[in-house]
Amino acid sequence: VDGGGNDGGGSGPTFTGYTVMGRVRSSFTGGNLAGAAVILKQGSQTVETMTTGADGSYAFTNIDAGSYLIEAGSPIYQTKATAVFTLSENTPNMDITLERQWPAEGALVAGTTSVSGSGSNTFNRPCGLAFAPDGTLYISDNVNNKIRKITPGNPTITDVAGTGEAGSADGPAVTATLNAPTGLCFSPAGDLYVAEYSGHRIRKIANGQVQSVAGTGVRGSESGGSLATETKLNSPFGLTFVQGELCFTNAQGHRVQRITGGVIFNIAGNGQPASTGDGGPAPEAQVTSPTGLTAGPDCIYVGEDVTGQVRKIDVSGNISTLVTKLNNPHGLAVDAAGTLYIVNTDGHTVVMVRSGSTTVEPLAGSTVGNADGQFRRPQSIAVGPDGYLYIADTENHRIMRY
Repeated sequence: VDGGGNDGGGSGPTFTGYTVMGRVRSSFTGGNLAGAAVILKQGSQTVETMTTGADGSYAFTNIDAGSYLIEAGSPIYQTKATAVFTLSENTPNMDITLERQWPAEGALVAGTTSVSGSGSNTFNRPCGLAFAPDGTLYISDNVNNKIRKITPGNPTITDVAGTGEAGSADGPAVTATLNAPTGLCFSPAGDLYVAEYSGHRIRKIANGQVQSVAGTGVRGSESGGSLATETKLNSPFGLTFVQGELCFTNAQGHRVQRITGGVIFNIAGNGQPASTGDGGPAPEAQVTSPTGLTAGPDCIYVGEDVTGQVRKIDVSGNISTLVTKLNNPHGLAVDAAGTLYIVNTDGHTVVMVRSGSTTVEPLAGSTVGNADGQFRRPQSIAVGPDGYLYIADTENHRIMRY
């Protein structure tokens, strides 16, 4: 990159004291990277190093004219150098974009593959993941019928709600009962919502209390238009908020639905398993065993368990098929740049689809197992505030970070 300008026309001493500045950005989040290491080089020699500020900015001052190279790196991103540039005037906007580097092996966050249970360091089939605004990770411990959490910097697993007995009792979180909790999500107000696959309900945890907000506990698939607490559900799984409204997948009811003002309405599906309606209004389309659900920048993504498809409902309410030939896409998550991450549950892998693309790219996992870089039927994924991906490696009874 040519800095432009001139160095005094060749007469007199060469002026020194130029400034080179810019920001280090992430190609995946679209945001700025604080704490990235930036190196200014001349040839193979390091001239100066610094760390980016909170807004991802850096500035090298009092630099001589000449040819330079800038490199930047961050722990979870690839080091990427700019082209050589000639410095002959102050050079702002030397922005550097880093590509995310995916490790072949993940890091264990909590749990153990050798023991499943409900102790302070064990899970029994963790399914759902959600981050609270303060960075605390919440986990639905499916077989233990509990919601649990891991606070930042503390690997201890702490109970949040549920006694361990399967049930539907509301009340104080420490005495309330849950029934096979799966999907989790936080509302804009900071309340935690829980999908109960076997309890056929959706519960809310707020101010230390558990409250049923949808479902009667009796299995069924109803089109909506009635109070959420009086509408039968059939194995709800995925949850997300869209414009302040709770949306969810009614997995065995073959519907995607939303709750508005305490009333359930249909988004897609009529209760019969099929994958129809592409190109038209989602309420007139059919879905088959929808499980994963997440909100993108301008759409909702729905994973169809049996068909291996991910379908997309746009802001106009039209539905289309984004990708096919997956193997039980249960967990979905989207980062700030619009990249879609998909947990391919029975494929024991995690894949991704970049914004604007329909190409599925491998990300993590290979053959089934519990060695480094392997999963056993993972169910859920969440993008952490630290930029890492957190994965519920369900039948290995652990949470992994990539």
